[in-house]
Amino acid sequence: MALRFRLWILVWLGMGWMPVSGEAAPWDAWIRQAEQGDVKAQLKLGQMFHEGRGVAVEYRQAMRWYRLAAAQGNAEAQNGVGTLYDNGKGVARDYREAARWFLMAAEQGHVLARRNLGWMYEKGQGLVQDDERSYQWQYLAQMARDRQRSGQGDDPCRFCATVAARMTPARIARARERARQWQPGEPLVFAPPGFRQGSGSSRR
Repeated sequence: MALRFRLWILVWLGMGWMPVSGEAAPWDAWIRQAEQGDVKAQLKLGQMFHEGRGVAVEYRQAMRWYRLAAAQGNAEAQNGVGTLYDNGKGVARDYREAARWFLMAAEQGHVLARRNLGWMYEKGQGLVQDDERSYQWQYLAQMARDRQRSGQGDDPCRFCATVAARMTPARIARARERARQWQPGEPLVFAPPGFRQGSGSSRR
């Protein structure tokens, strides 16, 4: 009862979901919609359990609902699955698996998933440590963000500042050209099994 009450409060505050007309228990209705394959409901439940929005944080439940939405091709949910693997929340930490899920979302233009891949290349977590590939993905993230906001690319790349600080102009130019030529389907370059370059994560 307390859980349902909190969910009613979330609806009243405008958290992005409206109950089915005539339903006395919005939580039950929402679960039913998600179980029937409503990708928006699945994603929202994943986010609520992941971030503790009106319910207790439950990473395994977050993973369950994210996976269902991700299986339908939802990029936000794919990034959510990657984030849980990346941080070892609800599952064993697995950087390689995280990178695979980030890539699924990144290929759809998901800005944060592209940044996550850039950070993984920068830190050498699951992927090889590669500043040029890190810059490439940060640049792709910047391009996607700017297209969303204005329809134009950004130069210089604000997202690339950290990794760019240790790169030569020639390497930056090469990374930018790689980003401009990038097409979905380009494989990731994984670090060798058992290789531990980076440690810890707080990616979202």
